[in-house]
Amino acid sequence: MFITRQLPAKTTKGLMLVCVAFILSIGQPFISAAMTPQESKSVIKQCISGMWTEEYNVTPELKKQQDALKNLLSSGGLDKGDLKNMAGDVVIELMSQKETSRYVFNQIEKPFDALFAPHLTWATVKEVIWERVTASAKEQTLITIGTLAPPGTPYITVPEETIDPLINKLTHDKIKIKIFGGGVMGEDTDILRKMDIGQLTGCGCTAQGVLNAAKDMSVFTLPGLFNNYNEVDYIFKKFRKQIDKAFEEKGYLLAALIDTGFFNFYSKNKIASLEDIRKAKVLTWMGQVETTLYEKLNINPTPVAVPEVISALSTRLADTNLAPAVWMLGMQGYQYAGYIFDMPILYSPAAIIVHTSLEQKLQKELGLTGTLAVSFKEFFLSEYNVLEPMWRGKIREYESKAMEAFQKKCGIKAMPVSEADRKTIAAADIAVREQLADKAYPRKLMEDVLKALADYRKSNP
Repeated sequence: MFITRQLPAKTTKGLMLVCVAFILSIGQPFISAAMTPQESKSVIKQCISGMWTEEYNVTPELKKQQDALKNLLSSGGLDKGDLKNMAGDVVIELMSQKETSRYVFNQIEKPFDALFAPHLTWATVKEVIWERVTASAKEQTLITIGTLAPPGTPYITVPEETIDPLINKLTHDKIKIKIFGGGVMGEDTDILRKMDIGQLTGCGCTAQGVLNAAKDMSVFTLPGLFNNYNEVDYIFKKFRKQIDKAFEEKGYLLAALIDTGFFNFYSKNKIASLEDIRKAKVLTWMGQVETTLYEKLNINPTPVAVPEVISALSTRLADTNLAPAVWMLGMQGYQYAGYIFDMPILYSPAAIIVHTSLEQKLQKELGLTGTLAVSFKEFFLSEYNVLEPMWRGKIREYESKAMEAFQKKCGIKAMPVSEADRKTIAAADIAVREQLADKAYPRKLMEDVLKALADYRKSNP
């Protein structure tokens, strides 16, 4: 038998209040009770400052601040417009106080949106940066880009349809991007010279321009290096800072690293073997890696400037060339080809680079302080960096459609490559790597890339 005793009404009521308070407090961080809208700007600054590093690390103290802020936002205690203004103030302040790198801008979206979305996203804050930094500019900053890429190809359509008009809009035409395509500014080496003397801001580089602007990039064009685009993407991500540095050492800044693509042999005449290619009139334009490969394969090419390649093919000065499908389609080189050697020989990147003087240009024409000019230049680069996955995807889709069209619509015949020729080419690939190590590129870089590829292939057979 249980013996019960009636508690006084006052005591029962007190216990009930304690229980209710305890239940309501479950899952509700204590710190949130102390958060007010007036205190939120300080907390927002603390949280964003924590993200303002390349190695973003959420400390226990920062986690408490973030939880408190999330609760305030979820409860509607802070207006979205006020949040946007506060975040904008903090970001501009951080950009003005300390030189910020593009790597910070490239990684901040995920942690920022995890904390502030759906109330505010990093995409919206980027719009604030463009508008505020350029608001007081008294003149227009014109950024001019020269490229061999013909209009209508993804090299030009992607920026023209995405980032360039957006920048024009957000800055109220205080910054305007103008692309000169189709080689009207000359070949890549001409464009680089014009950048060096201030006539152009940047270059949409083919393989030739990439290798002239950053010698170490030769290592990524070595024949037989890559098997597919997954390997390309992995290596470029892993070595990105070294790649950026290689361009900067020559006075250039890498805005976007994309694809020229995989190169195959195209010929007017039937090329069923390496011996057929040796007998053909082969042209060369790419540089040291290409000519060294020809040397190892006993191919005697004719050097031709890039803008003269089509003329050389049309006049039969040459009948065979090593080229990527996107170039053959864009420049209509497929008209002079009847056969394709069905084996990619090498890969080459393309790049959009700007001169390092961009920083001084932004500082002078937008009226920025030195530190803000550096940070804004890095922000500008990061805006093109984030386009890369989509941009590469468009180029690769274009490449795939081109290869299909060559065979189905243009009648170009893909010629199978014998096992013997594959072995000969593979041996030549290795010989090229050894001969050019510490000449065209550092041997250490080559060895690091080869090791990274070997490790990647173990995990991705």
